[in-house]
Amino acid sequence: MYRPRMPTEIGSTRWVLTLAAMTAVIALSIDMSLPAQPVLVRVFAISSDTAQLNLSMFMIGYAVAQLFVGYLSDVVGRRPVLLGGLLIFSVTAVASAASTSIEMLLVFRTLQGIGGAAVPVVTRAMIRDTQPAAEAARLMSTMLATLAISPMIAPSIGGVMLDVFNWRAIFATLAVAGLVLIAVAHLTLTETLSVERRLVASPGGIVRGFATFFTTPGTRLPLLIGCATFAAQFAYIANSPFVLMEEYGVSTEAFGLYFGATAFALMLGSLTGSRMLKAGRPPLVLIVTGTTILIVGGALLTIGTRVDGLGITGFIVPMIVFFFGSGISGPSATALSLEPVAHIAGTASAAIGFLTMFSGALSGWLTTKIGGSDPKIFAVVVTGMGAVAWVTAGTAALRRRRPPRSP
Repeated sequence: MYRPRMPTEIGSTRWVLTLAAMTAVIALSIDMSLPAQPVLVRVFAISSDTAQLNLSMFMIGYAVAQLFVGYLSDVVGRRPVLLGGLLIFSVTAVASAASTSIEMLLVFRTLQGIGGAAVPVVTRAMIRDTQPAAEAARLMSTMLATLAISPMIAPSIGGVMLDVFNWRAIFATLAVAGLVLIAVAHLTLTETLSVERRLVASPGGIVRGFATFFTTPGTRLPLLIGCATFAAQFAYIANSPFVLMEEYGVSTEAFGLYFGATAFALMLGSLTGSRMLKAGRPPLVLIVTGTTILIVGGALLTIGTRVDGLGITGFIVPMIVFFFGSGISGPSATALSLEPVAHIAGTASAAIGFLTMFSGALSGWLTTKIGGSDPKIFAVVVTGMGAVAWVTAGTAALRRRRPPRSP
């Protein structure tokens, strides 16, 4: 097993923060570029939904690649996959900055998503390699709370880059961030998957791994909760520049503040969830509590976007409520989905990541394509996804409480 020069104790606060920093690179990749969306429309003379493909193509590459990097990490170990992914991410960030057409940008952003896919898959697998389910949920909540700082500041950083330099500076900054994270991971992170626990590579191994995940009781309902919740979140991430800046007329700087408010709510929800888990609340209680808050936020958004006098308050306050609920339910849903399949944590993490990201990418593109800057259409998506998550959480709770059948 590789011994880093400055090893970090597994399970320590420093270890969790390091993994969170690895994952934050993905949030930076999405959120820093949000203020540039309207700029890309003007620079390349394209429609808003074509500009939005800059986000969706990244997410599609990111989602599809997870299908392979998870299994690969189960075969060769976590560290090589993590470092290789960060390297691809950094190189393609440079290429994105140098793009001279929207087609080039979309190609390199897709490749950047493929590289970035290794980060969340491996970090989730490293936690599941070393922690029981309840502790894994708590650590993931702590990670998400730390990670939420990134979208709080990323749009503002992107806005400053646009004002001082141009849209290319955003991707150059991502390249630098990726290189720094490569150094940190190489120097401090220990391999968590011992050689004797690794899978033997085979042509059908990846198919068998996914089949095992999807047929194992207890994996599917938490997965659906995560997919529905993230579909609503990414609809907001992708569509908020158009809704806030075009429909409500906020400035680039103000957009960063509004976006940061929802990220702050996500952080508070994650911290609340972590404290609930530490106090002994089981993860199932958190997904029911969190999804109930989601449905409340969705209902408030439906009302708020249809009452003219409320203005932007009727939009942003319900989204703050929604993101708070997401912070409570999301990490516990992931931990519950991974719990029954710890022996294939990388492959399971890949399946979760793929379906979650694909649902987000599809939701973001369709919301922008159909609704444009119309907050009412956006509200339908958020409310619908919140309802799906809430009903699924209730179903999961009822199944857990149901007594086992007599033989």
